[in-house]
Amino acid sequence: MNRYEPAEPRSPLPELTQLLTPGTLGFYTHVECTELFASRPDHEDIINIFTLLIAEEQPDLEPAAAYFLTPKPIRIKSLNGWSFGLRRYTALIDTLIPALTALEAGEGWRLSGDELGFGELLPMPAQFVPPDNGAQVPWNKLLKNNFWTGSHLLEWADHGKEALKPFFADPRRLQELSVQVEKHIPLQLATMSDRLGNLTVQLPVTVLMAKFQQLQDGNFQVEHAWHPKATPRSLIAVCELEHDEILTGFASARLQERVTPLPMRAGRGLYRGFIWAEQSSTLLVASGPGSFISTISFNMRSLDPEPRTFSVKNPDGSSDLRRVGMTSFSTHSLIGDPQPDDNGGWTAKRMYTEQANKLAAERRFVQYRPTQDDGTAVRRKALDDIRALIVAYSEKGAWLWDPYLSAKDLLETLFYCPYHGVDLRGLTTAKAGSTDEIRQTLNECQSNWRGLKLELRVQKGMTGWDFHDRFLIFPSGPDGAMAWSLGTSVNSVGSAHHILQKVDNAQLVVDAFTDLWELLGGQDHLVWKRPQ
Repeated sequence: MNRYEPAEPRSPLPELTQLLTPGTLGFYTHVECTELFASRPDHEDIINIFTLLIAEEQPDLEPAAAYFLTPKPIRIKSLNGWSFGLRRYTALIDTLIPALTALEAGEGWRLSGDELGFGELLPMPAQFVPPDNGAQVPWNKLLKNNFWTGSHLLEWADHGKEALKPFFADPRRLQELSVQVEKHIPLQLATMSDRLGNLTVQLPVTVLMAKFQQLQDGNFQVEHAWHPKATPRSLIAVCELEHDEILTGFASARLQERVTPLPMRAGRGLYRGFIWAEQSSTLLVASGPGSFISTISFNMRSLDPEPRTFSVKNPDGSSDLRRVGMTSFSTHSLIGDPQPDDNGGWTAKRMYTEQANKLAAERRFVQYRPTQDDGTAVRRKALDDIRALIVAYSEKGAWLWDPYLSAKDLLETLFYCPYHGVDLRGLTTAKAGSTDEIRQTLNECQSNWRGLKLELRVQKGMTGWDFHDRFLIFPSGPDGAMAWSLGTSVNSVGSAHHILQKVDNAQLVVDAFTDLWELLGGQDHLVWKRPQ
């Protein structure tokens, strides 16, 4: 019986040699190399974390020697003893193929003059990465300046990643390293952990510039221009529209003029455009999924000239005056004609339901893990996150459900709602302290009560039921009811480990809150209300 043997990975060097030919993709003179590397305790070798080589056209023929991008080695708390370096240098383009040939032959990587250790590298098939066009292309979080026509990528991958396993054992280590690296260069390594240990060659297409456009009559056209050094050659352009996983439009044309029409009327969906050189079958342009603007929606809010003011007492007895800008009302305007659903709206409804189900299956959360050194900062961030949610989603109301909800907690949260007269509610219990003290603190907060409509009720005695839940609720968010589990009471957010998490089936939380709220409608359960 014949056993299937996987094909030996094919070296991309012949293809790279062809693509580097002047005029094929560009007129490259240099290669810029950025190396992120690490030194480990009890190891003498320097190992690669990620290496990116970018072919460039530079007027200065003198290569730049290696220099460090950080004033001192990077260290992260979660990997004791490790240190990281970030360096950059340039070399003549003619030195790239010999350096990669030596790497494939097992002779190491020495383009900078110093050896950098790699794991066992295997070549990957060539790739083309388009620029971001609406949705973000993940690779562009690592590449440099890929926002014109796209880049060819040739990559050598470390399949084993043996030396890098500490990053996969605890992903927070990579996140911590990525944050430090991003302070110096826009390299979002944590979002592309699968590329750790790899070496990548980026070939930006600069020989041609092109863009796809939609005309007022709904048809498409493509405009292109050659590099001044380039010899124009025959090009083929293709444009397609995709909606609901099917093609709703397709057109192709040979580009003979600077502006060439594409005989395709606009339909529903996102478009993608491609241009390749006909003779060599080399892809020169590719766009990520995108759309053209046909409708503009304006949501105009009237700003109240007078802010809401109030004070919050500090533990030392002093008070901080707070000011929150207010919004009085909003108007919604639509310019242009919304693109209709050709199926009477039923396709859009089905797709919305599918997307809603997908989002409901995801667990979006923020984890707070304070230490002795950063406890105050984490507490501040946790409160800022709650306030950001309130600003984003409380235009039709915000409710807090917390057994320890105090006057100061309200001042730190719901008082930051910037919308005039919306329904703000709080549910607390006797565990929060004396209701008289809560009333006194709120009454003495030196507020002008601008636009504030807030009521706090307390569960006590046999009415209603005791509760331990902590929720921030928006009964009428942009997409219906929304709710976040706080994971702890407002008075301790950011002070101990907890998770702020958006919950599924928020309407059920709204219903439960409403049931208890209505049971506590008597005067005995009213703690504070404004306006009275």
